[in-house]
Amino acid sequence: MAQVLVRDLDDQIVSRLKVLAKAQNISLEQKFRDMAAREVQEVEDRFERVAARIREQTRGSQLDSTALIREDRDR
Repeated sequence: MAQVLVRDLDDQIVSRLKVLAKAQNISLEQKFRDMAAREVQEVEDRFERVAARIREQTRGSQLDSTALIREDRDR
């Protein structure tokens, strides 16, 4: 497993995170792991929603890119 050292965290932020972690009965380290995992999941979910919207918008498109590629190569 990888390790990450985060420097210069605001003391108030750390104190608040400790309170949140204690309320959830987890360590501060676990709180950070959970936050990092949640952030990654949210980014991936956003990407999937955008990709799905683009797929839906282009569904059934009759665009043949062959001519466009040939035209571009001929320049």
